[in-house]
Amino acid sequence: MAVDRDEPEGWRAKLTARRETPASAKALRTLMFPLRATPQMSARARAVHFSKLEAGRTVRGPRGGGGEQRRVLVKARVVRMTPGAAKALMTHVRYVERDGVGPVGEDGRFFDRNKDLADGKAFASRCTDDRHHFRIIVNPEDGRDLPDLKGYAREFMARVERDMGTSIDWIAGEHHDTGRPHLHLLLRGKRDDGRDLVLPRDYVSHGLRRRAQELATEILGPRLEQVRSSEQDVSANRFTPMDRSLIDASRGGRLAMADLAEMDEQLALRRLTHLETQGFIRRERAGRWRIPDDLRRSLEVAGDREARDAAAGKAVWGTPVDAARLEAVSVKPGEPLVGAYVGHAPMAPHPTGPQVVVVDFVDGRLGHVRLPSQDSLLALDRVPEGVIVRFRAKPLSLRPSDLTIAEIARERGGAYSAGDHRAARPADRDAYIERHLRRLEAMSREGVCEALGGGRFRIPDGYAEAALKVDRSRQNGAAVHLDVLDDRPLDRQVGAQGRTWLDTTLTGASPSGVAPNGFGKTVREAQVQRADNLKALGIGGGHPLALSADQMMTLRTQEVQAVFEKLGFPNRSVSLAKEGQRFSGVYLSRTHVAGNAYAVVEGRAGVVLAPWRGALEACRGQAITGVMQSGSVDFTFGLQSGLSAGRGRGLEL
Repeated sequence: MAVDRDEPEGWRAKLTARRETPASAKALRTLMFPLRATPQMSARARAVHFSKLEAGRTVRGPRGGGGEQRRVLVKARVVRMTPGAAKALMTHVRYVERDGVGPVGEDGRFFDRNKDLADGKAFASRCTDDRHHFRIIVNPEDGRDLPDLKGYAREFMARVERDMGTSIDWIAGEHHDTGRPHLHLLLRGKRDDGRDLVLPRDYVSHGLRRRAQELATEILGPRLEQVRSSEQDVSANRFTPMDRSLIDASRGGRLAMADLAEMDEQLALRRLTHLETQGFIRRERAGRWRIPDDLRRSLEVAGDREARDAAAGKAVWGTPVDAARLEAVSVKPGEPLVGAYVGHAPMAPHPTGPQVVVVDFVDGRLGHVRLPSQDSLLALDRVPEGVIVRFRAKPLSLRPSDLTIAEIARERGGAYSAGDHRAARPADRDAYIERHLRRLEAMSREGVCEALGGGRFRIPDGYAEAALKVDRSRQNGAAVHLDVLDDRPLDRQVGAQGRTWLDTTLTGASPSGVAPNGFGKTVREAQVQRADNLKALGIGGGHPLALSADQMMTLRTQEVQAVFEKLGFPNRSVSLAKEGQRFSGVYLSRTHVAGNAYAVVEGRAGVVLAPWRGALEACRGQAITGVMQSGSVDFTFGLQSGLSAGRGRGLEL
């Protein structure tokens, strides 16, 4: 090749000749290479070789507009299963399952491709004989906007499996405690044919991230749409990513325009002006603001209130109620609130997160009450609108786990570890001890105790009380519970044969304060109709009416008989669980008897009605065993006696 003498000095070109290999020879070499090369390879080289042959090493991004992709941070790590790796893996499992990382502050839980509750310890056991395992963190920038983080993880892993050409044994956990929901994934280092799974280097560096980004973009749309989100954040009365940047940029509680070098100055100035107008911050002089220490908390409270109002509006959409009457209602300990159920809606895109329940209360208010999670609504499963519900608030008390930790720490000189626990309480199971460790990990992040490393903690005096204070700050000091008092709307109660919630209002057994307006007026009108119907049945003399204890028992008996007739078939008996009785069967459904919810358990001997608990919904259609003791029932699921559904109060009839 000739070089042009007019080119700049130092420029050189080099042309290397090579002989082309015939296509047929290439194909033959490709076919023979696995058979020829594999016997001479080490185990590591053989795994890499087959992974390169069977897996897509490169994932191409979309052509053009790469900046439109949603941003996702992905970190991947391969961990060799050395003699000490099994213990380290269990430590990581406990970290993912630690206390307070769930969507609404509950304990972390693993899930997999099929189940929402996977066993992390069992997965770690399956990894014991593997050569290695993988730990992957997937952290979408817009994780809060993803409507279903579990579904996102499952689709992400499905695409990884397609790229690798094999199914993968994996589990994952969600973390919501950082303000940016993200995923922790654990993958076994085995392919479905038993050979080692090796992720190509390029795929780990780029492919995983591109798969996560393209999936987030498909769900949420191109990132250019975030410009619109930024405009909305400017005038939002809630805590936004922009506020986090403003707080981080402040110095000593003060923020100047010069501190905003890395931000969009125009958007930041508009946001600061809005916060000043709303009274969240104060301007000291031109271009300088005073940022309160509790700005984030104030904005979170305002955002929670705004989200509650929006969810309440969604809950009553399409119903005949007047949305203009809606108001936020707080439940105080010792003051139960009763009313007719109108509807409910989640407060955030995450469907299992905090919920808002709208109720037409007997005191005349159309109010909405905040509940911590979707599990709090289990009492409303399969009931129609208009049923009578009750809210009760119970003050949070000291956790038994915190009392145990404090007691063991006093015995061990102010220290706690799994070894200290086993020495002090030899009968306690490992899983029980692990829950205490996760609790301490959460409390150490709150400054209640000190983590010393290696699973050891320094427990100060007054630990249990300090931990309770943290719990109360998270849950506004009390835990709110929802019960269904009668699963029939008022129009069905008026002519019902048996005891109804209306009957308790006639005897004064229900909470007082039935207002002359709103739902209270409807209750008063229904009371008159109910009294007249009972008179026709030979009970009482019409309105006004006060039912005696014997008359109430008569109505209870009628209701029990009606329920038994409804559930019973030829040759199948129906009975209430009795003291000391042990029963087994399949949990079919829930029914209400005399104002209490009962689980319908069908066994070989017939149908048994046992006090219902929300935890039973996890095994609807499955076998359970129960024992009635001191008016309450201990439930166990199937053959696993360690999975308890809790205790439910019984009813004497």
